[in-house]
Amino acid sequence: MFKGVGNEDPDQFWFVINAIWEVQRVTDENIKKATLVSTVQDHALTWYIKHSTDNPNAGITNIQTVLNK
Repeated sequence: MFKGVGNEDPDQFWFVINAIWEVQRVTDENIKKATLVSTVQDHALTWYIKHSTDNPNAGITNIQTVLNK
């Protein structure tokens, strides 16, 4: 789970989730988004819901770039 607090490493989070998608051969963006929302909590989940509402067509690359900032 990723909460988006200061002591967490977003690069490690993305490495793990990308590895999961690769092993499971997930290529569909909507499935990736559904998986992603189930792995974030607290501040990161609040951010994700707002970002997804404001940017409904945002792809995983966009989400990763913005979340890492």
